[in-house]
Amino acid sequence: MALHGTLQQIALRELIDLAAYSALTGSIDIHGERSGRIFFVNGQIYHIECEGQAGIEALGILLNVQNGTFNVVSGAQSNNHSVWGDLESILRNAERVALRWRRLWHQAPSLELTPVLLMPSEAAKSRAGAALHVLIEAIDGRKRLRDLAAELRWSAIDVVEGVVQLMSQQIARLEAVAAECREQPSSAPAAAQPKPPATPTIDRLLALLRQ
Repeated sequence: MALHGTLQQIALRELIDLAAYSALTGSIDIHGERSGRIFFVNGQIYHIECEGQAGIEALGILLNVQNGTFNVVSGAQSNNHSVWGDLESILRNAERVALRWRRLWHQAPSLELTPVLLMPSEAAKSRAGAALHVLIEAIDGRKRLRDLAAELRWSAIDVVEGVVQLMSQQIARLEAVAAECREQPSSAPAAAQPKPPATPTIDRLLALLRQ
């Protein structure tokens, strides 16, 4: 059985607390400007995914979604395991990441955007700090922010912070590059977002989470 609602009705942090309190085995699926899933077993988070990211970084992204919908699915499972430890430690670390993302999203609103250098690579490196040289070499006008993170084995937020720094120095800009112009295939289209019904009561939410 699934329960739908909006994050304006019940905030994600409250949903996570309720899932933990209710010993949920299943998932909280978030659909909005950024979409992802949080998986629980007996109320413990063991995997989070969002925007091609996993774990604490993915939860940090999801905590910034305010205008989305949620779908609580009892019994949903994942074969992946990306977080360990107690809930408070997970949330504390994720909230630090969320704060970093909030400072960046107005300049880099999506990991699907592609950084493009505004000058030759060598000229860009001469203007940027040495810490960004590896990032500059990886920027080819085709790889998205998420692709660069995977290639460099950096966290996505470190890539975004580096690109934003290059943008502030007028070394690079972000573009939406068509899929056929990239080396990597585009992601599958996002599933249609469910329409939320009326606000559920907390008692009903707890009852459904326990199922």
